[in-house]
Amino acid sequence: MTTTLATARTAPRDPLARYWSRNRLEPYALVLPAMAILAIFFAGPALYNIALSFQQLSLFDLGREGKWVGFDNFVEVLTDPATGHALFNTALPLTIVTVAVRLALGLGLALLLNASVFRRWKLGWLVRSLVLIPWVTPPVVAVAAWKWLLDARYGVVNQLLVGLGIIQQGIPFLAKTNTVWGAVETMLIWRELPFVVITFLAALQSIPSDLREAARMDGASELQIQTRVVLPLLRPVTAVIVMLTTIWTFNNFVYVWLATRGGPGDYTQVLATQMYTASFVDYRMGSGAAIGVVMSVIMFAFALIYFLVVFRERDGVR
Repeated sequence: MTTTLATARTAPRDPLARYWSRNRLEPYALVLPAMAILAIFFAGPALYNIALSFQQLSLFDLGREGKWVGFDNFVEVLTDPATGHALFNTALPLTIVTVAVRLALGLGLALLLNASVFRRWKLGWLVRSLVLIPWVTPPVVAVAAWKWLLDARYGVVNQLLVGLGIIQQGIPFLAKTNTVWGAVETMLIWRELPFVVITFLAALQSIPSDLREAARMDGASELQIQTRVVLPLLRPVTAVIVMLTTIWTFNNFVYVWLATRGGPGDYTQVLATQMYTASFVDYRMGSGAAIGVVMSVIMFAFALIYFLVVFRERDGVR
């Protein structure tokens, strides 16, 4: 009897039973509620948007079955010159320029805030709090404040420039084609820069001080320490920041719409504002949905290529 029990205890369990054991199911059970929420609030609307992009449907006909038109909405969108103009605005002045400026300014400010003088005088908490002020400001409030600052008649910026004798009269920054993108980019960078600064700062503070001390003992200058020790260690964080800020900015609607509504004319029209205009101004829900699908495909392709490049470089370093 004892031999039989010992044999039963030591006998290997069935692989299928082992797979469905409690220890294997527990992680999935813990993640299931979050996955269900994502499926309901994200996957569901995304699939509905894809289905809507193949239909001809007015805004006032939502809830009814639209006319199935196949790829006609995509052909209309992709052959429209306005789409190419909006794509260019979305890619270059809105995304590439602002992401590059945020990356450079964010890294510079993080290096400055990580200086020993702030730790010596115990001012780190105060500086971090000041940096976070733009981040905690709602985008609507931030854009409204900047529109007031840039107002041609009463804005502080124009009043300061006139007072210094730089200009003779106020400049309508948001109404002139040679200044409007600079104004919109300033609003976006000011509001979104703290995320980059705080992320870089957290990464800098996680680097062991022994590495810097060892480099100093080997005769490295401060510039060499920053460029050859610190910056290589920041590559993983930089990759994440670039990916997140690019996706968020490419899909952003708030800053351009609240600041210019795509104007003057269609000069600052981006894909997000074009999608909104097609759906809720022109009432062409199918065309708006098609623009949304195109934006998703572009960002999916960007993320895929970006991950391939980043992982290939990482594997090459290894």
